[in-house]
Amino acid sequence: MKLAVVTGIARCTGIGHAICDVLLEGGLAVIGLDLNPLEASLVSPDEIPPSISFPNMSSHNTIDVVVNNAGLSNPYMSEKAFLPTDDAETNEEMALTRLIARLEEYDKYIQNNMRSAFLVTEVCRQYFPPQSRCDPLLSRPSASIIHISSTRALASEFGPKYCQEGYASAKAGLLGLTHAQGQSMARLARVNVILPGWIDTEDHGNGGYIPSDVDHGWHTTGRVGNPRDVAQMVAFLADDEKSGFITCQEFTIDGGV
Repeated sequence: MKLAVVTGIARCTGIGHAICDVLLEGGLAVIGLDLNPLEASLVSPDEIPPSISFPNMSSHNTIDVVVNNAGLSNPYMSEKAFLPTDDAETNEEMALTRLIARLEEYDKYIQNNMRSAFLVTEVCRQYFPPQSRCDPLLSRPSASIIHISSTRALASEFGPKYCQEGYASAKAGLLGLTHAQGQSMARLARVNVILPGWIDTEDHGNGGYIPSDVDHGWHTTGRVGNPRDVAQMVAFLADDEKSGFITCQEFTIDGGV
């Protein structure tokens, strides 16, 4: 049985949770990591939880799939990070305070949405299958690394308060990370990245926003995406029989927007 490590899985209506469901349905074993309830920081090597040093590896000798889905989901930096746009800042101390707040906010996105993906992959790579170095008959590595980025990596919204620099930078960074890792681990693992568009991850039963007919209508497919749309692509890329010749690629899942 193949083993997958998936980060960002706790939210029942989220993409990570759907990825776990689909991989389990496909017969894989799954180790799920999340800030809640494992209290697992994924930005510091010292804080990677014991589960990724793998007591769970007692029944598995290898990790076959790594899905880096964890990250801050709100694309907008908090209001404390906004610099004034109308009037020049006259108080140098206030200007410095705002700058520091903005930088701290930016760093949170880089740490949680990009650095964590690099760190988790580095921890897992020692467990990739030996045949990933690689099977001369198939001429392909069997391990698969899948980063979850966003279409925000390619385009952002216009507006005075759409402060998306942190989120967009981190998600775009995953594209570069994909291409770099794809080369550095060319005989070890395939590395691909998925860019979801509007995926409805709201908890409708608890007051979450329900997409309107207009929201659905401006998608070519006639609907907003759902987490399983992303999860099915993950399952495809995780399967070395179906996608063994695919690496260093970007896959946009946005309903044709």
